Amino acid sequence: MNDHSQTPAEARSSDIHPAPEARLTALAQAWRALSHPVLLIIPLALAAGALAVHLWLPQLPTSLAADPAAGSAWLDEMAAQMPGGNVLRALGAFDLAHNGTLRVVLALLAAALLLHLINGMLRALAARRLTAPLTWLPGLDAWEAALPEGLGNKAWEGACADACPQARMLTEEQETSEVKRLCDCHARWQWPALLTEIGLLLALLALLLNLFSGWQVDNLILDPGGAVSLEPYADLTAGLSEDASHLILCCPERRAPLARGRMMRGGVQVRVTDEAQALHISLERNGEALNLQAIEQGAQAAPRLIVHFPQARSERTIAAPEANLFFRLAALDDGGFRVQALDANNQVILSKKIQQESALPVGEDEGLTLHLSPATYITIRVQGRAWTWLLWPALALTLVGLFARWRHPYWRVGSLQNQAGVALRWQGPKTTRGRFAAFIAHLQSRDQETI
Repeated sequence: MNDHSQTPAEARSSDIHPAPEARLTALAQAWRALSHPVLLIIPLALAAGALAVHLWLPQLPTSLAADPAAGSAWLDEMAAQMPGGNVLRALGAFDLAHNGTLRVVLALLAAALLLHLINGMLRALAARRLTAPLTWLPGLDAWEAALPEGLGNKAWEGACADACPQARMLTEEQETSEVKRLCDCHARWQWPALLTEIGLLLALLALLLNLFSGWQVDNLILDPGGAVSLEPYADLTAGLSEDASHLILCCPERRAPLARGRMMRGGVQVRVTDEAQALHISLERNGEALNLQAIEQGAQAAPRLIVHFPQARSERTIAAPEANLFFRLAALDDGGFRVQALDANNQVILSKKIQQESALPVGEDEGLTLHLSPATYITIRVQGRAWTWLLWPALALTLVGLFARWRHPYWRVGSLQNQAGVALRWQGPKTTRGRFAAFIAHLQSRDQETI
């Protein structure tokens, strides 16, 4: 592109240079250094990652926090189950509530957000009055340019109106033949822009409250039709429907398909961590139920048992003392079960493979019947994040503030005109540098129209 094809804005943009800054005190230099966006963005990104981790990754169960050995074993188990688990454990991702590094990061983030909120308030207060862009305002940069010829008031007012329909303008003629002109835009929008920091502080508060008041319970087992209380953490009961098709939170009752794998109610999330085979088993003699006892599960003797098989080819042994028998059960790869009955001499008197509900006669005793019904049991993890709802108003406030900053950035421009020409100074966010170039182009074109 040659010079003759450039627009006026592009031609003048190269003449714009950063405005020299006044000498600052040590305190002012430190304040401006701490206000650098990088010191906000880095802890903000780390906190956002921690928030996502705390909501989605398993955290150390509350009951294990005071037991270092059990807690370490649980962390080892989680690290082995997840891709990159060792890295996540080294970073403390499975126990954020006791992560010292995260506490430092969150403290730095809180300080940075408060600092930027104060800066925004100072900018909003300063923008209440239209003043020359000579003093530093937080979050704004300054550029200068010079024009060799003088300007008329109409040219200035027209350029300001083109740059901002709601612009405030001021012209002062000095006795020394100097003319000062001022113009600014979007002063009132600086207050809504503060919602960005307010929203982020609210999200930070939600994270802190969830970190230090949240809870988690692991490895809760639910059989079809079974339920488990979440006391003392929540006044709720988690259960599995009789047909093992729905998760249930009560009360009042709320259901979710088991295929979904999780459900939420308020700040309580139930997540299915494992789903495996189970078998309902009972033994009857002439219609009367006999007591059974699951040896591996350590359960009490009962007339009806639900036997768990954590994985295919798992084996379980059931004792029937009243019949002087043992039953050996094995889960098969195809979803069925192998059932064997052994007498007191350890002789196999029954061996059968089943795929569905079955009633099997046992041995020579015609009145002895073994009832089997395949089923499913699940293991769940329950997390309590009571303050997660605060993230929604936090997100809304942040988006409104970001929109105000993007759509209505504050800028101000001043000119000083004397016999030597016109000096222009623009102050605004970095994104408004192009507007300054356009402002100069409009200023010159309108000035030419008045000649």
